[in-house]
Amino acid sequence: MTLSPGPAGGTHPAKPAPADRHAAPQVPDADLDDLARRLLDPVSRLLRTELRRGRERAGRPFDGRR
Repeated sequence: MTLSPGPAGGTHPAKPAPADRHAAPQVPDADLDDLARRLLDPVSRLLRTELRRGRERAGRPFDGRR
């Protein structure tokens, strides 16, 4: 432990370094699988919508593969 001078000339313990805020929290695999299942439908819907809008902007409202 290091000591740092205080405002009145006394010494106080130095504050420990803050924990890394960007570290990923430890989540069990079962929770990650559940989260992935719940996010799959909304994310795929958003992706399909964005792809459709891109085709419409390019003047091709239909996907040529179908």
